[in-house]
Amino acid sequence: MATMDQLKTHIAKAKTEFSDAIKNAADKKNDLVSRQKKKKVKRLERKVAKISATAKMAEEKKKPKKERKSAAAA
Repeated sequence: MATMDQLKTHIAKAKTEFSDAIKNAADKKNDLVSRQKKKKVKRLERKVAKISATAKMAEEKKKPKKERKSAAAA
């Protein structure tokens, strides 16, 4: 599985590819290549969000249950 650092570099590379695809596209809205690049960027960003949320939940699980509830309410 990819680490956060690897994903950050992949996202940066995908964003540059996406911007290049938009520049080269004749029809900017309906271009197949640019849409694929945009999907890749979104997919990688969701993956990063999932990993960070999982790490956050693991930290929450370490706390006693009463502390977890008070933190969620606040």
